[in-house]
Amino acid sequence: MTRVLVSPSRIFGVCPAGHQMGDEIVIEGTVVQAIKGPICYVAMSAFTDQVTQIQRGERVTSHLSCPGCCFDAGPENRVVFILGSQEAWSLARKFSAYNWARLDGRATEASAYYCDLCWQLTQAGKYAEAEQAIGQAIKHLQPVGQ
Repeated sequence: MTRVLVSPSRIFGVCPAGHQMGDEIVIEGTVVQAIKGPICYVAMSAFTDQVTQIQRGERVTSHLSCPGCCFDAGPENRVVFILGSQEAWSLARKFSAYNWARLDGRATEASAYYCDLCWQLTQAGKYAEAEQAIGQAIKHLQPVGQ
């Protein structure tokens, strides 16, 4: 069965469970193991469908937001995780970085072209080529602050 890796991709506010960028969780079958950082049952409760799809080979990556925590009043506290198959983990992380840059308004026509190419190659199972394409998409993003 495919191992699924999970890591925070972006954190809004402060995670009450203590998740930080760089944390990593491995899911193998039904066993969850924290390599670095905590395991939050609120976040885990949202993972089931996407983990199952990755384990079955129906997708290689997914972004997933924890439901958010209502334990503390005040600003939004939520973590967006990147989930991916172990074999395509590097691709998943690069795609995640590109996606956040796109949402931050840094996409260009050229970066969008390479992102589309990446998605087509990913769908065809050509992960190494897809990773090269998303690398090109990242190179063609607008610089930060422009």
